[in-house]
Amino acid sequence: MSNLEEHEDVNQKYQLDSQSLREYQVILSSGEQIYILAANSMDAAYSALELSEDRNVTLLNVSQVDEW
Repeated sequence: MSNLEEHEDVNQKYQLDSQSLREYQVILSSGEQIYILAANSMDAAYSALELSEDRNVTLLNVSQVDEW
């Protein structure tokens, strides 16, 4: 398999369409409430942790926003 084929294969593996993303609410110790999109709760948790570390605050909660 060529490098280009490998690259395309990896891109297809991780490609997400907007329907597969869910909205999550992140609450930080600073009082900020941030909304993020993630494929699942694990991805949301890791993204929220990165956000809290970037802002030097504590991550308090991550929860999926209810769909209507």
